[in-house]
Amino acid sequence: MSTPTPHFQYYLEYFLLFWLKKLLPSISHSSRRCLATVTGNIIYTFFPFRRKIVRSNLRRAFPEKSARWHRQTARKCYINFANVYFDLFPVFLQPEDRFDQMIRVVNQEVVDDALQEKRGVLVVLFHFGNWELLADWFARKNYKIAAVAAHLKNPLAHQLIFDARTHNGLKLFRKSRKNNIEILRYLKKDHILYMIADQDARKNGIWIKFFNQWSSSFRGPVLFARRRECPVILGTCLLGKNGRYTIHFERIPMTVPEQFVEESDVHYLTQAYTNYFERIIRENPEQYYWFHRRWKTNVPEHITERET
Repeated sequence: MSTPTPHFQYYLEYFLLFWLKKLLPSISHSSRRCLATVTGNIIYTFFPFRRKIVRSNLRRAFPEKSARWHRQTARKCYINFANVYFDLFPVFLQPEDRFDQMIRVVNQEVVDDALQEKRGVLVVLFHFGNWELLADWFARKNYKIAAVAAHLKNPLAHQLIFDARTHNGLKLFRKSRKNNIEILRYLKKDHILYMIADQDARKNGIWIKFFNQWSSSFRGPVLFARRRECPVILGTCLLGKNGRYTIHFERIPMTVPEQFVEESDVHYLTQAYTNYFERIIRENPEQYYWFHRRWKTNVPEHITERET
C-alpha cells in the first residue's frame, strides 16, 4: 500500500517548526519571552485559533467570573502557550548549565523516595504548564523514564517533535491498546512511566467531575498503577513571573477511604487526582490548555440522573 501524500498544510506546519528549531535557540531567554508576548497577542487578536473553544471552556469552568475576566484570561492563555512552544526546541537542545538556570525543583525527594520502593513510579500530569519540559528534566537527570503519547496527525511535524522529545534520552510509547502490555512491562523497579491524563475519553471513559462538569476521563493511569501496585506522583511545571519554571511533585495515596467504598477504586482515584489539578489550575488558569474540547462527549442520562 502506498503512503498518502501529506497535505499542503502539513508541509507548511513542518517548515514553520523547522525554522523555529533553527532560529529560536539563538535568541536570548528574555527575547523569547518578549517575542512570545507579541506572538500570543497577535494570534489571539487576528488569527483566533480555537478562540471560541477557549472562551467557552473558561465560561464553563469559571461561570462566576465576568466576561472581561474570561477575555483577559483567554488572551493570557495564548501568550502563555506561545512561551511554552517557543521554549520547546531551545530547552531540549540547550546545554545542562543553561537548562538548570531555567528550572527550580522544590521537592525532588518525593520521586526519589518512591523509586526506593522498587515497584516503578507512575507520574501523572495534565496539559498544564510545560509538561514537555518536565519530561525532559527527568531524562536529563538520568531517570529511566518513558512517556505515553499519541502520534501527531501531521507525520512530518511528528518526526520533528519526536526527535526533540527524545533528544536527551526520553523513551516514547505510542498511545495504543496494542502497546499496553509493553508499557506495563516497562513500569517496574526504578522505571518511571509518564502519562498525561486530562483529555476527553469519549464514550469509553469513566465519568468524573472537573470544574463541576461531568467529564469523560481515561481509566489508564489508575489501572496501570493498580496492576503494578506502584506509587503515583502528580507533577506540575509552571511558568513563573520571572520567566523560569518551578517543578512540583505530590504523591497521592492509593487507598480508598471507607466512606467511599461504594465507588470503584478507579473512579475514586481518578477523581482524586483530578481534584488536585483543578485546585492548582484555579490558581493559574492561564496555564491550562483550554484549547482542547475537554467536555465534547455528551453526558449519558444515567449520569445526569444522579444529580436529580
